[in-house]
Amino acid sequence: MIGFLVGFAVAVVLCGFIWLWQGRRRQAFWQYVTDALRAIASGNYQIHVYGVGGDADHPIVKSINDMTRVIQQHVEELSQERDVLQHILHSMTTGVVYIVGGGRVQMVNEAAERMFRKPAERWLDREHWGVFGHYHLSAAIDNALLFGTTWQSELKLRDDLTVETRLIVIQSVRRRTSGDSGYDALVLLTDVSEWRRLERMRSEFVANVSHELKTPIASIRGFAETLLDEDVDEPTQHSFLQTIYDESLRMSNLVSDLLELSKLEGTDRDLHPGRVRLPDIIAGALHRLQNEASRREIELIADPCDDLTVWGDQDKLLQVVLNLVSNAIYYTPEGGQIRIRYDVLVDRVKVHVTDSGIGIPPEHIERVFERFYRVDRDRSRASGGTGLGLAIVKHIIGAHGGEVGVSSEPGRGSDFWFTLSRLEGSLQEVNS
Repeated sequence: MIGFLVGFAVAVVLCGFIWLWQGRRRQAFWQYVTDALRAIASGNYQIHVYGVGGDADHPIVKSINDMTRVIQQHVEELSQERDVLQHILHSMTTGVVYIVGGGRVQMVNEAAERMFRKPAERWLDREHWGVFGHYHLSAAIDNALLFGTTWQSELKLRDDLTVETRLIVIQSVRRRTSGDSGYDALVLLTDVSEWRRLERMRSEFVANVSHELKTPIASIRGFAETLLDEDVDEPTQHSFLQTIYDESLRMSNLVSDLLELSKLEGTDRDLHPGRVRLPDIIAGALHRLQNEASRREIELIADPCDDLTVWGDQDKLLQVVLNLVSNAIYYTPEGGQIRIRYDVLVDRVKVHVTDSGIGIPPEHIERVFERFYRVDRDRSRASGGTGLGLAIVKHIIGAHGGEVGVSSEPGRGSDFWFTLSRLEGSLQEVNS
């Protein structure tokens, strides 16, 4: 009996120890699980929970590990998407500025930094009033943040920069969950300076064409009305008809030059380049203009260039030389001289058309190749010029991959030049 009691007591003590030991292990396990969950809650999604003793196969261990694996996978995918979006955002040419409800800038991309010429350090976490420095834009942002009102306008930030500005209202998830009725704002800034410049050019072009056509049309109409309404003698009648013919010819030349310029600007499919002897082009141009030069007592001189072969369209290059030489004839007084010379470079040839004419003032040099731009408008119209010759020269040489330019001094003549690709060997060597 005593032995049984002793054995029973020992068994009870052993069971107590075992129960206490298992309880402590269970407590340690749950504490371990609690610490793991806290680590996950703090953002450590790479943690892995291991079972302890008999709890190694506990369902919660598998659930936690599965959860962390799925969360880590989603975080990696979101990180990749964020990196892609950041790359797109900072590669955009449109300026993007994100402003939170408190009026502070939270994000800005590189395009906006360039537009306002301010680094990101002077944007982030700063009031938008102090960043933009534009009353209408900042007032619209305040209106958007308070009332959710969108806005769109065109702003001129600098003389050379005009931007189309759009204000987009955003209500973030954080604000919806907190019950806040305020808004965030996204400012989009698109550079439209080039578009506006092209619009101005188009408007000026239409105005110039209208002005150029107005004078000959008025002359034709006036002389025609005189011939119809009045009884004029035959010599006067002949003079009026000659004027009408000259003005109509001037209008025809203007329309032809406009069509030619339009074709050159639209496409270069009409260009048929090949190996061309430069002496043939020069000789052809001088032959056509010799009578006009002789009538004005102007000497035409061309330096010898028997071995110069270039790559180009022969008809188009002939038009270039004709335009440059005829332009020089119109602006060179009687007894002057026009000379064509060459600079032979490594793979190019630079052709100069120099004259001893009236020259070009410095303030006009950069604009002489613009359409309808004339240094001396009265003199140019009197000569019958359309104001498009040098613009056509520029487009033809540009289509050949060359460059054009001019250097001049008032009273000492002008030097118009263009470059072409030079080819080795003559045509005879190529054909043989």
